[in-house]
Amino acid sequence: MKRILPLLAALLLSTFFTLGQELSGAWKVDYIRSMEEVYSIDSPADSVEKMESFSIVSGIVEFSDKTVKFHNFKEKPNKTRVKKGGIFKLKGEKIKIESINKDSIILRPIEDKETYIVLKPFSSEDIELSARDFENTEWQVKSELGSLSSLKFHFSDSSTLTLIYQGEEYGYANYGDWKLANSENYYVLYIADRESLKEYFFNLKSEAKGRIVAEVSVQEWSDFPKATIVTLENNGLLTLKEFQKKEYELIGKWSFSRFSNNINALHIDSILNLNFSIEFKDNGQYVSNNKITLVKNKNRIDFTNNEQGTWRLAKNGSYVIIKSNDGWEEYLSIYSLNLNNLSLDLNYRYDERARFAARIDFEKESP
Repeated sequence: MKRILPLLAALLLSTFFTLGQELSGAWKVDYIRSMEEVYSIDSPADSVEKMESFSIVSGIVEFSDKTVKFHNFKEKPNKTRVKKGGIFKLKGEKIKIESINKDSIILRPIEDKETYIVLKPFSSEDIELSARDFENTEWQVKSELGSLSSLKFHFSDSSTLTLIYQGEEYGYANYGDWKLANSENYYVLYIADRESLKEYFFNLKSEAKGRIVAEVSVQEWSDFPKATIVTLENNGLLTLKEFQKKEYELIGKWSFSRFSNNINALHIDSILNLNFSIEFKDNGQYVSNNKITLVKNKNRIDFTNNEQGTWRLAKNGSYVIIKSNDGWEEYLSIYSLNLNNLSLDLNYRYDERARFAARIDFEKESP
């Protein structure tokens, strides 16, 4: 099973004839079902059980003229043919088309009869998009799922972007890369978060006037994978006047007021003293001073960290990019800002090797 999953994710698939009619059209890889061995923690040698497991593999499969073309949209598409009996080889592994109906196609590895791959039909309207339609723009995800609804993408150029998430208690601004791939009229927006190592595949279904409807497969923890419809909306960027106003409001020295998110999960016994400030200067330089004394697991920790470097406000006005003189670059997500109060989502350091995602409220010091 461990061998076949990456193979299925990287390549695929085949064509098939049933009742003399050719299978055609586009199909989306919906999920893979397998049986995994689970060992008892108390007695792993004596107790082994099998548990049904489901996983997501993203891709579009196009059937046409006795051939099939698979797109995972990260690499070049792969094309192959099906032999007698609906069997084809995938890097030495024999795969069989087990069943076909109007709602699904089932594929099964011949040597692993407990595993099967489900394809679902996929259709979209005529779409005309190019990478230039996304460059230097910001798009908000609209979804019923909380993990997606607070997410927006700032496409910096033709290949890089920033993923900005602002939930109820914490947020982040992570760097990543992206590309728009298509086959005929089938478009996929592929986004990779390089910090959290997450990938997003938006199968585009329609587009009109800065609004894109897309289908995306999600899996919360070990739940059954499901496809959900989301909307991507072009927020537009700040005007020059709005950008300059926000940049001006940031300039100054900001001092720690409080952690606005819950830090109980860190199991800190108590914070004895905390002095943390960051100053954004009008010449593009910043100075950060952090000194904290805390007790954790009954051990006292004294930590001091001082940094200097450069800063700039991102074009969309949603985050600040700081680069220390040591070469370390970090994105600080702006949750809220006015003349005297600032709330930032950042990774707060309280030890040489320890940091945590924090939402911190700051107050501006008087000049």
